[in-house]
Amino acid sequence: MATLKLRANRATRQHDALGASTSMELLGDFYPAQDIVVTRLDQIRSAVTQYGERVAADRPQESFMIMISVPRGQRRPAGFEAAYRDGSLGTEAWLHEIFKSPLLVSGDYGVRMWGGPNTPFQFAECTPVWPADTPDEFTSLAAGQIGFYGWLHATNARVQQLSQSTHTLLDVASVAELRAAYAARRHPLSVAQGALHALSQDLAA
Repeated sequence: MATLKLRANRATRQHDALGASTSMELLGDFYPAQDIVVTRLDQIRSAVTQYGERVAADRPQESFMIMISVPRGQRRPAGFEAAYRDGSLGTEAWLHEIFKSPLLVSGDYGVRMWGGPNTPFQFAECTPVWPADTPDEFTSLAAGQIGFYGWLHATNARVQQLSQSTHTLLDVASVAELRAAYAARRHPLSVAQGALHALSQDLAA
């Protein structure tokens, strides 16, 4: 049995031509630390998730990373070091991944952040897209996946723009297709163009 300490620090990960680097604010008092008593890795994952959810609720829309410290003399659960290094303990689940120089897209913004379950989608030069306070047509479809929710909104906006508001995203694409497109990091404009083209082909057939 070991007593470990969880501490959330503001942090972001930036991707550029040289690779990825994480910057973290180590000084300051972002959020109170928490001690946990564990014997197994699954207990650490569960504690990290609960702690991270509490931090996210109290510090909404912040990008942060959870550090785990092991006081001197405490035994680490088997496999702890490897799991901590590879992020499988969930310590990076609320970390914003930012592309400093997004790929240019003809006629649209590049994607600055693709987001994830707990982090938002964002175009370059635009604000991140967070779930609305009031549920909308994409809330249940996103199933709590914040990045997917924002991507759906961005893609829907482009479908409406290209079709002059005669269609919405859910008129022209299936849920399975949208989930696959987001997982493949397809740009919203490309998805909108492809869906509308397929629809026109079907109508012409």
